[in-house]
Amino acid sequence: MTEIKRIFMFDRGEDAVLEKRNKPFWLALLGHVQADRAIDEGGTILDVGCHYGGLLYLARQRFKAFNLIGVEPMKAARDVAQARLQSESASVKILRENKWQQIGDQSVDLVLSHEVLPFIQDLDQLLVNIQRVLKPHAFAYLVSGCHLENPLWPAWREKLQNQGHVTYDHSPIALMKAAGEHGLSPSVRTLRDYGWAHYNPAEEAAFVYPSVEALLDHQFKYKLLFRFQRMA
Repeated sequence: MTEIKRIFMFDRGEDAVLEKRNKPFWLALLGHVQADRAIDEGGTILDVGCHYGGLLYLARQRFKAFNLIGVEPMKAARDVAQARLQSESASVKILRENKWQQIGDQSVDLVLSHEVLPFIQDLDQLLVNIQRVLKPHAFAYLVSGCHLENPLWPAWREKLQNQGHVTYDHSPIALMKAAGEHGLSPSVRTLRDYGWAHYNPAEEAAFVYPSVEALLDHQFKYKLLFRFQRMA
């Protein structure tokens, strides 16, 4: 994930509704973290690809974290996230993607990430970074539906590339293998297994579903939650 020389992820209108669209998935993610009792109150949470800080905001509200850290390649998004989260925690640090060294070894209680893997070229380096900053036995939770096992990904990849994004293809098994090779114990499940699949075709421009079957398959079959635990 290298710094993106653009103001918006998609465009002004699409970015404005991106958080609303992602919120059901963020809540599902945080629900799994809570069910796993993966973090105590007062810890440090890192979001890889934090955009405007929406997921960090919800995580702060739920887990009462003292320290929030975001890694984000878009400067405009970093500025929004920093300003938004400043009053939410004792410490807020929103960093460029090449500033991982500013995060201390074994200093993070929980790592979160939602749909950033297709923008990351070097999975090995990502997992090395995550393993280094996690405290012993702490967890990283990464969500991805944009991967090679999802039949919708080729069409979405083309759409992203036409908008000027550089994307990378990753398979779930390759991600889990890389995690295991870098000192993380990998697990996976579907992100959601119940609830409504909200989708308004009139509002959607970036990620289009050709049918209800494809919509349900994506949200309840192909959108995966990876859990990586640092073992030592």
